[in-house]
Amino acid sequence: MIKLHRKKFLTVGLCLMLAVSARLCVSASEMGALEEDMPALPGEETRIETVGEDSGSAEDGETEDLTDEEEDIILGEPDEPESESVIDTEDEEETEEESGQEEESESEEESESESEETELILEIVEVTQYALDTDLVPIPEYDLDKVFFGDEYRFTQVDKRCAVVCSKEGCQVYEGKGDTYRVVGELDYYGICYILKDEEKEWVYIESGNVRGFVNRGDIVTGEVADRIISVRGGELPEARLTLARTDNAALTYTTTTVSDVLADKVYAIASGSVNIYEQKKTSSRVTGRLSDGGLCYILEDTGSEWVFVESGDARGFVQAASLIRGDEAAGRVAQNGEEMFSLAEVLVSPRDNRACYYTLTSVRKASTSQLLRETIVNYALQFVGNPYVWGGTSLTHGADCSGFVQTIYAQFGYSIPRVTWDQAAYCQRIPISQALPGDLIFYYNGSTIYHVSMYIGNGAVVQAANSRAGIITSGIGGNAVYAGRVIQD
Repeated sequence: MIKLHRKKFLTVGLCLMLAVSARLCVSASEMGALEEDMPALPGEETRIETVGEDSGSAEDGETEDLTDEEEDIILGEPDEPESESVIDTEDEEETEEESGQEEESESEEESESESEETELILEIVEVTQYALDTDLVPIPEYDLDKVFFGDEYRFTQVDKRCAVVCSKEGCQVYEGKGDTYRVVGELDYYGICYILKDEEKEWVYIESGNVRGFVNRGDIVTGEVADRIISVRGGELPEARLTLARTDNAALTYTTTTVSDVLADKVYAIASGSVNIYEQKKTSSRVTGRLSDGGLCYILEDTGSEWVFVESGDARGFVQAASLIRGDEAAGRVAQNGEEMFSLAEVLVSPRDNRACYYTLTSVRKASTSQLLRETIVNYALQFVGNPYVWGGTSLTHGADCSGFVQTIYAQFGYSIPRVTWDQAAYCQRIPISQALPGDLIFYYNGSTIYHVSMYIGNGAVVQAANSRAGIITSGIGGNAVYAGRVIQD
């Protein structure tokens, strides 16, 4: 009888909990035009969603804590009806001692049963809360060093911030933030490098010659000390030695800034017939692009052999020198007709996947003005990973919900976007997820409403205020992602 009653109670409790959640849901009519514009997602599982009635302080798709009254309803002790009394009254001749022993034994069993059922209910409530928040799962070991900032591969030149190696043993340059990563270069005592990113306590991202990676902060000196060393020794401080091919170094594009001159002089070449652009200096390698007869390319590096490294539009790679019209003849044709009259190469392998893309950091075109801004925004957002999620919050340190997180990030860079998710979705330029660039927003749809938002960071990953259990995390894009929203325009 006891177990039967508790099963009924458990069922009633869960129904009440779901009813409370359903009471907070946004009705379809509240979504208006946004719903009409939203594509159907065939086969998608319907999820429960809750939103605060005050859209300015509470986020859609994120549940409120239960009130004391609701907790009492779900977890409280039920009133036992007399017809289902837990005491056996058929044996009227039972002694007081036997009755006491029986009641004590019954009480212990009841206490254990109540404890188990209470834990079960609490577990169900917790799991339901997590499902109501979002179904996205954190990927704690996501390698942020490998994030690629879109197909805009060009670099931006920045001012030099010098550092000098102070360790007599010299120091190693690593592919990641730790000495367990691969060594990509080596610096001698008094070796010179340039700091490109310096947000970590222990590790600093540097560039020295052709080497880009991380060094331990304790191995270098900066500021006035470094300036004095450079002044005393003149321009004879050694740069790093490369120990790993640039194209194999995952740290190469950790930032798209460099102290080197990135704008190359235009050295024209014209295709003589259909010409393949290869990923390596051999015809058996992948074809990354193709020039049609008379197509224009720019020679970025002449290896002095039968191969030259070229760029044509966004196609980059190696071309057999004999297949190109070069020198004065090519320059004369361009001068006579103008660059705009020549076709550029067809891109067959995107810069994201082209190993030859970073054979050199130079280009005949400047990087997009928005690229560095996107990179800065993403790296700013990533420093808050691990901080708490707070429903209705907008604090990057003390807690924010999903839309409060992205709103506050953008506000730091002068962008004023709406507070709640569906308003943010309406505010942004809508683009396919496949075209998302770092800094764009990813919106999630459950069949009736936009209920969650994250920020794309590149390489199929996002940073987001996920839920009260996970907090602010990096993860894969996850399920229910329906489209991306662009705030930053080129």
